[in-house]
Amino acid sequence: MLVCVGDLLEEVLVRLRADPVRGGDREVRAARVRGGSAANVAAISAELGSHPRFVGQVGDDHVGRTLVEDLRRRGVAVHASFAGGTGVIVTMVGRGGRSRLIDRGASRRLTVVAPECLDDASQLFVAGSAFTEDPFASAIDRLLGEAADARIPVTIGGPSVAELESLGAGAFLALCAAVRPDHVVLNRAEHAALGISPREPIEGAATTVVTNGRRPTLVIDADRAVSVEVPPVDDLLDRTGVGDGFLAGFLRSREAGADPASAAHAGHRAAARVLRQLGPTTGAAS
Repeated sequence: MLVCVGDLLEEVLVRLRADPVRGGDREVRAARVRGGSAANVAAISAELGSHPRFVGQVGDDHVGRTLVEDLRRRGVAVHASFAGGTGVIVTMVGRGGRSRLIDRGASRRLTVVAPECLDDASQLFVAGSAFTEDPFASAIDRLLGEAADARIPVTIGGPSVAELESLGAGAFLALCAAVRPDHVVLNRAEHAALGISPREPIEGAATTVVTNGRRPTLVIDADRAVSVEVPPVDDLLDRTGVGDGFLAGFLRSREAGADPASAAHAGHRAAARVLRQLGPTTGAAS
């Protein structure tokens, strides 16, 4: 079983037809979807046929309970605590690209992750953003120690460039060197923000995976860097959750015994399905 630890939030997607005008109104198109990398990886994994578990905290409110029930309906086993208010991400998409406004709410206030959440675990995925704020970061540190004792393979997702500015590139690299994860998966901008060369692995990680949009993904270990081509997606609808789709496909393939380069192909296939949908989903029936 894949266990995913991190955020479960509400995400509001706002598509701007023109740049906002100070003091004026603009017509937009908006949609509410699930947010949080760990929750998205768990949900997409379930859509791909796995039986994952999500671990985290949401608000003790209608939004939080609705998000949890949606995960369960999709086939995710949920170990959630309820406290405070559910976080929200506002993602604005326009001609200038994408920008996000984030209030993580209750998700970072979880103080203890019960060891029982690792029961029957075959993989542990931790979103890198979860390391940026206590008390959640300290709770995850303890969980990683328990995973190491149980010899559960660990995958760490890269923090965003903004989160790396808060956490510090050196702190993240030191974390990876200490944890020695099986995989660190991040995009090209995040890898560059660490201050290491484009084909350099992250110390401590058995495999470093660097995605780069439409350009080839690099799968790097201590001996070599393998370039994995990304198939074109002609009917692209929305980029929300595409990285989480890649992670879900990659981890499911690795669990089935594929080598990292082959698993990257599976990750691209899952990401392509997400790109054809609105929000972080493959569109599979749930």
